[in-house]
Amino acid sequence: MEILLSGLAGELCGLAAKGGECIAELKRSFEEKIGVPVDEQRLFLGCRELHDEVCLEDIYPEGQTDGRLELALVRRSPTHAKLLRLAQEGSEALSRKWLSKMPDVCRGDAALVLLVIKRDGVALQHASEELKANPELVLEAVQRSGFALEYAAEHLRKDRGFVLKAVQKNGFALARASAALQADPEVILASIRDEGGAFEYASEDLKNDYDFALEVVAMGGPGAMDHISADLWDDPRFVMCAVKRAPGALEHAQPEIKAEPTFVLEVLSCVPAALPFVAAELLENPQFLLRAIERNGQTLAFVSTDLAMDATFVLMALRCNGQALCHVNRQLMKDKGFALQALQAAGPKALAQMPEDFWQERDVALAGLRIDEASIEKVPKKFWTEREFVLAAVRFQPSVLNMIEPEWLNDRRFILAALQRNSTCIRFVSEELLKDRAFVLEALLTHGSVLKHLPHEMRSDPSLVLAAIPHSGFVLGFAAEELRQRKTFVLQAVKLNGYALIGTPDELRADREVVLAAVRQQGQCLEFASPKLRGDPEVVLAAIKSSPEPLVHVEDSLWSQPSFVLDACELHACALQHAVDALRQNRAFVRAAFERNAECLCYAHPDLQSERGFLIECLALNPNALHFVPAAMRMDVAFQAAAKSHVTETALPSPAW
Repeated sequence: MEILLSGLAGELCGLAAKGGECIAELKRSFEEKIGVPVDEQRLFLGCRELHDEVCLEDIYPEGQTDGRLELALVRRSPTHAKLLRLAQEGSEALSRKWLSKMPDVCRGDAALVLLVIKRDGVALQHASEELKANPELVLEAVQRSGFALEYAAEHLRKDRGFVLKAVQKNGFALARASAALQADPEVILASIRDEGGAFEYASEDLKNDYDFALEVVAMGGPGAMDHISADLWDDPRFVMCAVKRAPGALEHAQPEIKAEPTFVLEVLSCVPAALPFVAAELLENPQFLLRAIERNGQTLAFVSTDLAMDATFVLMALRCNGQALCHVNRQLMKDKGFALQALQAAGPKALAQMPEDFWQERDVALAGLRIDEASIEKVPKKFWTEREFVLAAVRFQPSVLNMIEPEWLNDRRFILAALQRNSTCIRFVSEELLKDRAFVLEALLTHGSVLKHLPHEMRSDPSLVLAAIPHSGFVLGFAAEELRQRKTFVLQAVKLNGYALIGTPDELRADREVVLAAVRQQGQCLEFASPKLRGDPEVVLAAIKSSPEPLVHVEDSLWSQPSFVLDACELHACALQHAVDALRQNRAFVRAAFERNAECLCYAHPDLQSERGFLIECLALNPNALHFVPAAMRMDVAFQAAAKSHVTETALPSPAW
């Protein structure tokens, strides 16, 4: 592009330059052309002074296409230029005090002021009014000190877009923003992203705003939570929501909340990482910690170092929750005795931590086989000659029969003992035994699942199939097709074992008589009934009579029928959680369910569970239902006061809550 340089007396020179060149390079070119030293040059584009690091292509006017750029030169005096040079070389102790003593011409020199504010942002106080209105210079000052925004031009301090840029550079610039912007949520969130402590300067309304405070917890930098209203930290519901966003939020809760066991257990079941922030008396209580680990095994990862290395405590934790095994201290797992106990306490989870020589122990070898079939290759040969060991091993890995002596596979007593432990062992039995009907019948009585490995003529024999059904209902699916299509036979089967419904054809799964017989024998087999019958109230109520587990298989259409839901709730309170929201939110309906089964209160809609008046109404109907009230509400002072007229004093939470 073509650069034209003008001075007070008119045009000075012109030269060609590339868009990628910076102002510093251009100044050197002008020095060669017109003899003005670089440090005496101040170049302007219109009213804007250009800094040395700016590129020409960045300042080229938008929309201009002629490739020309007209710049103006204002020359510094030699004394002024010398001062700038000394500042650049570091010979001057640049500070706000130094700048305050400089003449106006120096305090209005962008290059010189920029050097000063790079060392002391608050030096902006002594810059000229023109430079205080320069956005780039002010942002440079704010980057060094957020409080420098106080000295920016008034219009910049009120400019929302500019203040947003300022707080992104330095969150503490919020301290000198206008009151209106200190109450602007977007500005506040931008300021605390890297400087959480800047939340101190937000408006009081925002510090007390429940939803906004949760946003601050979720994304604010260190220190932001220190300035959230104390009233919010006294609200258990707020604390719970805050901890879900940031585990460390529990540290800011009121001491009474951090020391309340029921509430803290609820917190840890969702966010185990919050454990280090609970009250000291709970952290030092092993029984409490075991209850927390029982709810969430990951909690073990956050206990104190002393407890993490206490073998007795860790084993108790593993018995409470085997999933905690992956959080056991690696140093403990190096101890052979402890590792074996850990396997027994938590199940087959620690195989990877076992040393090679550990396989020489009989119990460890069995534990390894329980975990992984590949362990067969690691088990010493001496164990394959021990019948007791092999019989223990086939329970987990029937393929170990490939490792034993061939004559054992013809040993009727040994094979039946193996089948009793694992029906898959029939795959490894000799042909001679498989042709013996008496043996096959005895095998089916030993373990019904043997049926799926038998030839067709045996699978079409009603007496053989019915012999297998009581042990494994699903084996009906392995019976011959002609038997499975016969309704009278299927009825016999489902009366022996409701799970036989799994192996029946689709048309019989839609047969009401067959399905009713099946669910009366085993409610869980409702899962395998046709959709139409899963929406039949009589069939469903028969299925859930002894257990609530079949509730998950009920057709959605039933959950909008009040009469069915009430009947189901009378059997199992948890049925209410499956009902449509319109019923769960209906005060009269939930009260009717509560009258049939007080535990229904646990499954009411959250809106009703948080409605103090409704809960008091329920307690009036049944004072013994207090323990079904949500923990957060039981801690509510107003609720406690209202509840006293309906429940005994001892039933209410202690004052420590």
